[in-house]
Amino acid sequence: MFFIGLTIVLIFVAIFKPELFVQFIEWMKGVVETLGKWNYLLAFVSAFVESFPVIGVSVPGQNIMLLVGGFFWPENLFLMILVAVLGALFGNYVGYLLGRYYGNEFFERYGDWFGIGRTELRYMKTWIKNHGWWMVVIGKFHNVARAFIPFIAGSMGMKQKKFIIYNIIGSILRAVTIILLGFVFVEHYKSVLSYIGYILMFILALFALYIFFFKREEFKRYIREKEKEIEDKIKEAEILKWKAKG
Repeated sequence: MFFIGLTIVLIFVAIFKPELFVQFIEWMKGVVETLGKWNYLLAFVSAFVESFPVIGVSVPGQNIMLLVGGFFWPENLFLMILVAVLGALFGNYVGYLLGRYYGNEFFERYGDWFGIGRTELRYMKTWIKNHGWWMVVIGKFHNVARAFIPFIAGSMGMKQKKFIIYNIIGSILRAVTIILLGFVFVEHYKSVLSYIGYILMFILALFALYIFFFKREEFKRYIREKEKEIEDKIKEAEILKWKAKG
């Protein structure tokens, strides 16, 4: 719910206050130009932190990489991509290792805070089991998936060799895509921001229509499972409360 609410807020800002985005981008341009070669470190840290479990959900690393790549890359393309790839590789690998040792306990205690309850975790583990390479590679383009899929992959015992291969492929693909998109974006960002709110609304509408026409039964099943999960947690809480009193 948090991320849906955040998306709605961003849509309203993009439609009614696009100048705020323009001001932020122009400020970032000044920062990038001032930092010079320190932008390599900024790109590495952004890619590392956004790939890190939990923290990566709230850090706009992808946006920073987009702007750093766009304003700084023309003379430094290869090295910029390299440091972005290395940052993502290390960040995801740390997430994978943490997941192997602490994943199940973490999700049981704090998963609901991030919208990943038992039901969502079960679905994600099934997807990773059936489509592991696809989830690790393509998941890098979504902020929640990027932060948590390596963590979940580690917690469910995905073989380290497989994860490393998928991680390398996904990190290279994403770094090249984001940095090249950054160049296009900074050239046309004022025009893009004029329509970004409507573009986001269109994407959300397409997603809703896709669910309605093609995934309706799966969505209903998910809702039923989520309701049962909530009921089970309420019962568990009542039992713990009763034991504490006893």
